[in-house]
Amino acid sequence: MTLPLPPFITIPAGTLQMGTPEHDLSRLATHYGGTRESYREESPQHAVALSTFAIAQVPTTVALYACFVNAGGIPPQQWEWQCETPHAPVVNVTWVMANTFCDWLSAQTATHYRLPTEAEWEYAARGHDARQFPWGDTWHAQAAAVRDTCQALPPVGSYPAGASPWGCLDMAGGVWEWTASLDMPYPYGEDGRNDRQREGRRIIRGGCYVNPHGYARCACRFRMQPSMTNPFLGMRCVRSAP
Repeated sequence: MTLPLPPFITIPAGTLQMGTPEHDLSRLATHYGGTRESYREESPQHAVALSTFAIAQVPTTVALYACFVNAGGIPPQQWEWQCETPHAPVVNVTWVMANTFCDWLSAQTATHYRLPTEAEWEYAARGHDARQFPWGDTWHAQAAAVRDTCQALPPVGSYPAGASPWGCLDMAGGVWEWTASLDMPYPYGEDGRNDRQREGRRIIRGGCYVNPHGYARCACRFRMQPSMTNPFLGMRCVRSAP
């Protein structure tokens, strides 16, 4: 079977300044709405050391997920409708389905695939310098698929101006993406939050095409129960050592 795998970008080991500084919480509330406490889950900003990993340049597409479905995998909701746009991100995938897909992909390729941790996702999106968006600190409408820039979910890679420092695409807007990490407060640590066997809500990242652009900030965090999904939620894979 020939799989339409995306390019994978190697992210070198380094240190992420994760989250939002305490002194920026009021600014976010003023600029994007809500209250200072609305952004508290992004704080405190803290350093997280990460090992080398490789992440898909774009979210998992309908075309790639279709290989899994054709091999017996469970199709997501609205599957026939999704198949009309094979180069769009697959959506309506639960966290459980996303992990099962990664397991299947690993077995097909003899390579270990999994969901990114929350820290890996943020590092791939913003690099070393804690920028607000993958391309920098200033919002650019031509760089991301959000409420004010598109009317429907576009194919992956449609916004090259939104590339992260490493060259990752679609990490702002498009679809929310599952991470491996449990919904736990900062600081991030090796505290079992990435244990696949633990129960609890999992963090999603990136915003989507029906959200205002404030949700597309690199530090923005949301969460969902692992059995839930919606038409604005997809996934992207990481390739790493088992």
